[in-house]
Amino acid sequence: MSQNILAKVQVWTILLALPLAIVLWFVVSFDFAAGVFLTALWAVAGFRALEGLFRAAFVPQGTPRNEFAIILWLLAKLSVYGLAVWVLFSRPFPAVSHAVGFTILMVVLVVVGARHRAEEIRLATSGTTSGTASGATSGKDGSA
Repeated sequence: MSQNILAKVQVWTILLALPLAIVLWFVVSFDFAAGVFLTALWAVAGFRALEGLFRAAFVPQGTPRNEFAIILWLLAKLSVYGLAVWVLFSRPFPAVSHAVGFTILMVVLVVVGARHRAEEIRLATSGTTSGTASGATSGKDGSA
């Protein structure tokens, strides 16, 4: 995935989590709403750390790998997990609020990815429709 898509996923996750948390504050409780929003932020931070780790670790062949960046991103990812484990065991928020907050990232990831893929398909088919119209009637062996 391109960095633009991943950035959109992160921004849209936060933009959806904030109004949802505000609504949940009035409908359910402040603790539940805070759990949803903070878990969505945790999911974005973990996703960003994973993105940074992958970009640092998987480089094109022949490009030098920055081991220091890999270590820093790995420490960031482990810190995010450590914080999450502490929050889950200390239980400052309802457990279901964590499930809702984390699900926001997954839903946004699927929707943004599907929209991006649909756009790629639309551009590919609109660019090739004029070129493949004459070749579309030919069979496997090249006969018409």
